[in-house]
Amino acid sequence: MQLDSEPASRSIRVKVCGLTRVREATDCLDAGVFWIGLNFHPQSPRYVELPVARQIVAALPDRSRAVGLFVNRSPSEVSGIALELGLETIQLHGDEPPEDLAALDRFCLIRAFRLGSIADLWAMEDYLARATALGRAPDAILIDARLPGQHGGTGTLVARELLPRIPCHPRLILAGGLTPENVAQHIGQVRPWMVDVASGVESAPGRKDASRVAAFVHAVRAATPE
Repeated sequence: MQLDSEPASRSIRVKVCGLTRVREATDCLDAGVFWIGLNFHPQSPRYVELPVARQIVAALPDRSRAVGLFVNRSPSEVSGIALELGLETIQLHGDEPPEDLAALDRFCLIRAFRLGSIADLWAMEDYLARATALGRAPDAILIDARLPGQHGGTGTLVARELLPRIPCHPRLILAGGLTPENVAQHIGQVRPWMVDVASGVESAPGRKDASRVAAFVHAVRAATPE
């Protein structure tokens, strides 16, 4: 998938992750969401079975609007599921090594980094340098909060003191504890290309509240400079 080149300062995208219902996925797109995320991590409360994922993707006006999220799955597993569903974009949200990016080169790749300390920032910079040296840097990077033993969707904000130290990246996706009430403040601090939300627009894990999705999109648009 060829990502657009519009600068983040002109248009901040919205990604809603952890969809488990066809209607909620299409409602998200109708509200102005750019990407919807399908979570294929079995330990997640937002895990979606393949038959349901197939129904969701089939209902979208464009398959490129769906992103597959994977945690510590082999490149062959990831590729197999993505090709079966016709997904173009993959999000790696575990401890996958840079070599996995090269193995998944045919896809648009989002690499997630969970930040809880300065050491995590250093580890991210080292990872990106290694990926670049291998010839396959991620197309976008996603910043999430680190909680031991959990891989996102926790509703926890990235530590405030780390936000100014996040390195510049043309495709920076900010996640972690965002809500309609606080997203504008965090956009002002980080100026991301995209913001990613899951629990912040839910009535229950995996169940998206249409009114909160609409409020989130509205807040992002209101915070985006003309």
